[in-house]
Amino acid sequence: MSESADRQRLGAAPAAAELSRRERKKRLLRRKIYQAAFELFLEKGFEETTVEEIAERADVAKGTVFNYFPRKTSFLAAVADDWTSRLVEDLGPVEGWGGTTREKLERAFLFLTDLAVQNPSLSRLAFFESLRHMHSPWNEGRITDEEPVRQFLAISRSVLQQGQVSREIRPDIEPEYAAALIESAFFRTLVHWLHEGGSVAGLHAEISAKLDIIFEGVGA
Repeated sequence: MSESADRQRLGAAPAAAELSRRERKKRLLRRKIYQAAFELFLEKGFEETTVEEIAERADVAKGTVFNYFPRKTSFLAAVADDWTSRLVEDLGPVEGWGGTTREKLERAFLFLTDLAVQNPSLSRLAFFESLRHMHSPWNEGRITDEEPVRQFLAISRSVLQQGQVSREIRPDIEPEYAAALIESAFFRTLVHWLHEGGSVAGLHAEISAKLDIIFEGVGA
C-alpha cells in the first residue's frame, strides 16, 4: 500500500468517529426534546402546550425544537418512529423473522401492544391526538405524514410479501391492501383497549382471535 493510501486510510478513522459522535449527540438532543414535550403534554395537554414551553423545558432554543420537530404534531408521529425502531432493534430485520406469516404478524403486534401497555398515558395521548388531527380541517393534507401507524405498514406489507413467496398467502392478494386491513383491525383493538381498559391478557387474546379470523376467513 502506498504512503498516500496509508495517510488516507489513517485519516478516515477519526472522520468516521467524529461523524458517529455528532450523530450520537443529535440523537440525544432529539430524545431530550421529545421527552420534554411529552412531559408537558401529559401535564398540561397537547393543545395547551406551546413550542416555547417545550424549548424551555428541554433547555434549547425554539429554533432547535423546529429543527427536529417541524410541527407540534411531529411529536405524535415520532411515537410511531420510536416504536418501529424499537421493534426492528429487538426483533431484527423482517427478512430474518422465523415462523409462519401469521406468527410473524402476531409477534410484531404483541410487541407493539407491550410498548403501549408500558406507558398507556403516553400511548393514549399519541393515538387520540393523532386521530383528532388526522380528521381536522386544518390538517392541510398531512394525514399520511402524521398517521401513527404509517411506518409499520411497510413491515406488515413485507411480511405478507414473504408469505406470498412461501405460498402461505394467495398470489392475487395485494399486500398493501391486506396490510392495511390487518393493521386496521389491530390498531382499532389497541385504541379500544386504551380507551376502555381491561386486562393485558384479554387484549393479547383478542388480537390473536382476530388474526385467526383474518387468516381462516369468514366463509362457511
